[in-house]
Parts: sequence; structure tokens; C-alpha cells
Amino acid sequence: MQDELKVLSIIAPDLLADIGRRAQVLSGIESMQPVGRRALAARLNLPEREVRAAAAMLKDQGLITMDAAGMQLTESARDILPQARELSRAMAGLSRLEQVLSSLLNVPHVVVVSGNADQDAQALRDVGRAAAHRIYKLLQHGTIMAVAGGSTMREVARGMQNGTNMDVMVLPARGGMGSSVETQANTIAAEMAGKLGGRHQSIHLPDNLDIAALQEMMKVPEIAEALSLLQNSGLIVHGVGRADIMAQQRRLNPDILETLRRKKAVGEAFGDFFDFNGQTVWQAGTVSAALAHQNPHCKMVAVAAGEKKAEAIIASTRHDAHDTLITDEGAARRMIALLEEPLS
Repeated sequence: MQDELKVLSIIAPDLLADIGRRAQVLSGIESMQPVGRRALAARLNLPEREVRAAAAMLKDQGLITMDAAGMQLTESARDILPQARELSRAMAGLSRLEQVLSSLLNVPHVVVVSGNADQDAQALRDVGRAAAHRIYKLLQHGTIMAVAGGSTMREVARGMQNGTNMDVMVLPARGGMGSSVETQANTIAAEMAGKLGGRHQSIHLPDNLDIAALQEMMKVPEIAEALSLLQNSGLIVHGVGRADIMAQQRRLNPDILETLRRKKAVGEAFGDFFDFNGQTVWQAGTVSAALAHQNPHCKMVAVAAGEKKAEAIIASTRHDAHDTLITDEGAARRMIALLEEPLS
């Protein structure tokens, strides 16, 4: 795509901007539909007049409809949407960000969506949709998939489409934590399994258990069976937490908080708190402790967005080998800045 853009910029620089803008508007409508011009212009950071002009041309081509509810794609648009999406991403520089991050983090597959989730909730929804798309590519019949909880993972579940029929098992990758039912790993696993047409099995345990309590609970056949399946996961999908925020959510005691501060913890996943280099500085007793090391052939997918999570995301990819990272532009640019790798 980059080579084609270079050619177009040489032979038709006056047309390239219009083509790119129309692709950007088409992709934006797909993400937010039905959507009005003003809301879309704000999301794309474009003047409303430019969105209006691009939308008028797309309507003339039969690619979108406009009514009181807003703009929506037609069936004709769906045939060209993947190519339009890639053109829009390339012109926004997202493809270049993905290449740089993949190299810096040693993560084979990196997907960067536009926006910054710290400032725009739509960016997190787009990250969830992108993660759902990647999960569909990785799943095979018979796969055991472990999924974590949290607001980001909730968006991944929402981003999945109904109607799939796959022979997969979906399990919660961690126990219960906090008071919000809809962001619990059990809830998210059940929703994903429903949309995939697969099966799920809940693990009714709190996420923070000491070793003695966990060993005692494993005597319960239902829990022992679920934990055995969890250890054979072929795909693990998880969010990444900032160490300071996760410490608050876990209500850790002052001595542990001091340890995390002294050892410079920046991120958390599965109860592991780690520093910028990915080294564990403290580990909670959880049902998913060392989950990534139970099955050497499993693939890990990290999903995290927002500039404020940049350090935690870097640390997470250093803590465990990942197949995929799904993030947003805000986090991506901050990660590159932290790693001192200027874009050329």
C-alpha cells in the first residue's frame, strides 16, 4: 500500500487527498453508524465541510445513505470496505506505526487504530472491534480460549458478531475482582462463547487467593476441571493494567504498595506486577498465575489503549512473549517516544 501511495502522490497529488478523505469518511461511518456529519467530523478531526463534501460523493456513488438517523453504509460499500479501511489507515500513518512497534516490541502482529482512548471513548470501541477481528483469525475448531476481564475486554466481547458456529471452549482467565458484573471475566467469557457458538465454563473464585486456599478449592471437582482446561489454553486474550490503578482495585496493603513503589512497578496482568523491563516485582495468588507458561504453544493477545497505558503495555510485552498487540494511536506514539525510536 505504501508503494502505491507514493506513486499516486507523484502522478495525482491533487486527487490523493480527496481519495484518502473519502476512504477515511467511509471507514469512520462503518465504525460509528448511524452517525451525523458533525459527530463524524469531530471523531476524524476533520472540518465538517470536508466531511460533508466527501459524504455527498459517497452517496452519489451509492456507498452510503443519509437520513434523520445519520449516515450508514449500503451493501455495495461492504464489498470495498476492507480496501478502503487499509487505504485510510495507510494515509493516516497507522501502518507505519504498526511496523515500527512490531520491531521495537518483538511482537509479530501489531494493530493500531486511530485515536486516543484517554480522550475518546470511540477509540476503545474500535480497539475492541479490531481485537475481535484478530481473534476470529486465530481461533480454530477445538481451541480453548482464556479471556481476562476489565472494560477493554468488555469492548472486545461487544465487538464480536453473532452467528458464528465454532467448536471452541471459552474460559475466564482470572477470578472475580471488583463489583461490576459486566466486566468480570466470567461474564465476558460467557458472552464471547455465545457469539462464537461455542461453550464456556465459569470459575467461581475470587481472583486474589492465597496458595493454601486455592489448593483447598481445587478439591472441588467442578473447579479442578475448569482450572485443568485453563492450563491447556491455546489462546489467551487479556488487557493490560497500570500497576497503580490495579493496586487500588485489589486493595493491596501498605507494605505491598511500598514494595511496588520501591521496585518501580508499571504494569499488571494476571496478578503479576512488573517493572518497565517486564520483571515481576510482586505476584498475587491468582487462579491464572503463570498461565502463559502452562502451554508453550499458546498464543497471547494483549489488548490495551490510551496514552497513559504506554509504559504498562511495553512492560507486558517484555514480561511474556505475545503473538499480537491491539492498541490505539495515542498509546502507540507514546510507546515509540518512550523507546526513543523516532519515526522517519
